[in-house]
Amino acid sequence: MADVFLKNNSARGDSDRAQRIAFLVSIAGALLNAVLFTMYAFNDGISPLLIINAAFYMLPLGLIAYASYNSWHFRTALDAGVGIIYFYMWATTFFDAISGHPSVLSYPTLLFIPFLMILVSRYQLLIGYAFVQSALVYLYGEMFLAQAFGYDGLSVDTSMLPLLLAVCSGLCLLVLAIVAYSRQKTDKRLLSLVQETERLAARDPLTGLKNRRAFMDDVEQLWQSKAPFTVVFIDLDRFKPLNDEYGHAIGDKTLQAIAKRLERAPAANTTARLGGDEFAIIVDQQPSDRSLHETIKDIHQSIVSDIELNVGILSVGASLGYASAPFDGISVSELLHAADTAMLRSKGSGGGVARYDPKQDISSFASAAVEDLFRAALKAKRLKPALQPIIESRTGDVIGHELLARWPNSGLTHDPNPNQFIPIAEKLGLLNALLWHTMDVALPFVNERGGFLAINVSPSQLSSSTFLDDLKSVLARNEFAPDRLEIEVTEHVAFRNLEDNIRILEQARQLGCRIVLDDFGSGYSSLSLLEELPLDKVKLDKSLQGTANKRGVLQATINLAKGLRFTCCVEGVETADAASFAAARGCDQMQGYWFGHPELIDPPSSGLRLVS
Repeated sequence: MADVFLKNNSARGDSDRAQRIAFLVSIAGALLNAVLFTMYAFNDGISPLLIINAAFYMLPLGLIAYASYNSWHFRTALDAGVGIIYFYMWATTFFDAISGHPSVLSYPTLLFIPFLMILVSRYQLLIGYAFVQSALVYLYGEMFLAQAFGYDGLSVDTSMLPLLLAVCSGLCLLVLAIVAYSRQKTDKRLLSLVQETERLAARDPLTGLKNRRAFMDDVEQLWQSKAPFTVVFIDLDRFKPLNDEYGHAIGDKTLQAIAKRLERAPAANTTARLGGDEFAIIVDQQPSDRSLHETIKDIHQSIVSDIELNVGILSVGASLGYASAPFDGISVSELLHAADTAMLRSKGSGGGVARYDPKQDISSFASAAVEDLFRAALKAKRLKPALQPIIESRTGDVIGHELLARWPNSGLTHDPNPNQFIPIAEKLGLLNALLWHTMDVALPFVNERGGFLAINVSPSQLSSSTFLDDLKSVLARNEFAPDRLEIEVTEHVAFRNLEDNIRILEQARQLGCRIVLDDFGSGYSSLSLLEELPLDKVKLDKSLQGTANKRGVLQATINLAKGLRFTCCVEGVETADAASFAAARGCDQMQGYWFGHPELIDPPSSGLRLVS
């Protein structure tokens, strides 16, 4: 695909060059036509025929200029325009001569103008024009000299002038044709050389797969397209002992055999060798997590199957880890880090296939050093709020934002995502401190934009004796009305201290805040919570979207929420189809990447920037 793209780009570059030349020549021809019109008018006077001739030349010149500037049937317009001008010029000149009105300017004009026109023609046409030009120059030369000066008194050398001019004119065009042909051949050789250079720069020389650079380019391109995809990192097990026992030649053949198996994987969009015994593939999105996992297990099975070589039957193990965009990272670096972390977990457990799981993989991130770094970052206010819009389904207007937290410029190899640093904040007892800091930064922005703000609160935050007092202080400090605040809780609020949590939520509701049950439909206790919690709104989990059966559940859940007089919001909307379905089924609000990614909020002097 990359080679085809390069070839098309190179061909397009050559065409662009020809179009630029044609455009400049056509403009020059139009200016020259105006100059000649002025000269003829000054010499012979203005006549209807002169006006018609000038206008006739302007039409094909204008056609060439338009076609070359707008890339509209360029070659056809160029060849036709040049041919029309060329033969019309000769026809009108011969007509004048036959009519007994040869102009003094006609002969030098015919020797000069065709070269300007024909320079932009292809070499095949230049060869044809060379012979035609020679014949016409000679015939008209004879006629011009006879009628303009007569042959009486002309020397033999002078009478040879038409023949000499005809030969020179034809030879010049033949030379131009040879130059054009040589340039075309050179361009083709250069194109072939550039293609080969680009291919070698993007390919692993041993396996022929894409190399690390080309793989990263593909990942970046897919990420920018916002298309769902999965990155799989592959690390071979027991390869080094095999390489040491049988030698590098057998090791290379083993890598080549595995590369061919990866290339044959139907779901593999891109296949790359990152170096050594490390590979990576990009897998097309599967209709469900189960089918995705089964697909990657099939790839794993193909890798570990026996390999028949001349030294016997060999086999290697493989550890595969994968992560899916956009769910497992808010940037390319986070996505790749997630896949690499899952692969390391798979390798640590003896090989196989592992999907990135924040709950399992967070342990590789959480260390004392990182905890200290998080504590220092929060104290220095380097953690930033991000706001994701919530829209009204009926009008499509943004009516609120959900407050999220980000840790940019963390100083770590990869900036951690919320699934990684929120557990650290909870472990350190800093969730409320993080919430008050991000609210202080975000509330002035929300005050400017209008609408409500939704905040996520965990059970551990509600258990704080100062939670409500601190919340009131933040709202008062930023002059933000409590009735513009939504407090989102999940079903985990019921796992401990349910009665105390309900009491705190009821007090918050009495202040004017609205209480929202988040991720409804993703767990097991949600239905009972609809009755127990003082709720105003239910947010339906993104897992209810997708298949026809899930959409049926989504429809029923919307009806349930509406029947209980709760405001209903569908989250995780990522396509126009999902948005149309939810809106048509009566949900009140929607949220998701289809309407906007989270916007990172810096202090007012820094403005906004978009989070990838």
